[in-house]
Amino acid sequence: MYLEKKAFTLFELMVAMTIAGIMMMMVLLPYAHYQNKAKLKLASREISQSFYDAKNMAISWVKDIDWNTSIWMYMTTQEPDNDKIVFFSYPFDIDESAINNTAIWNIKIIKTKVLQEGIKLNYLWGKNNLLFFYNSINWKSKVYTFDTNPKTEVNDDEISIIFSFKNATSSSLRKELIYFKDTNIIDYN
Repeated sequence: MYLEKKAFTLFELMVAMTIAGIMMMMVLLPYAHYQNKAKLKLASREISQSFYDAKNMAISWVKDIDWNTSIWMYMTTQEPDNDKIVFFSYPFDIDESAINNTAIWNIKIIKTKVLQEGIKLNYLWGKNNLLFFYNSINWKSKVYTFDTNPKTEVNDDEISIIFSFKNATSSSLRKELIYFKDTNIIDYN
């Protein structure tokens, strides 16, 4: 008495595994793309909130900082700091022309905001770095760049900031913000 045993052949198992792998790839690739787009959206909120935070810190008192302290907010497109926004305190009785003076001892780093993982600043008004200055006395803001020595004041009201996920060039993984210096308003493009 011979019992006939039925089983899958190796070839059938390989075909089933291949089909399952293709279906998983079809699901996981779009998921990763949408996850990266969500990181971009969150980073745009973080960057725009940074502008409001800096202005508010200059206007109001900041814990552990002296009264009437102006605020700097620094961004750069150069590695490895192109994923950070650094906030500095700046004494109100020093004119912002002293920014290049490295002997000023009472300038403090207030905080450093690190953007979402993989998000990099790519473009800052065509410059490598920008320093946003918020005066605590008259509440005015100025923007400087250090691409040339000494610093240069940016006189344009509209400042373009472009960031992307891992320096992507496709528009779906790239975002642009326009900062209006005179009104401290952010426009999402």
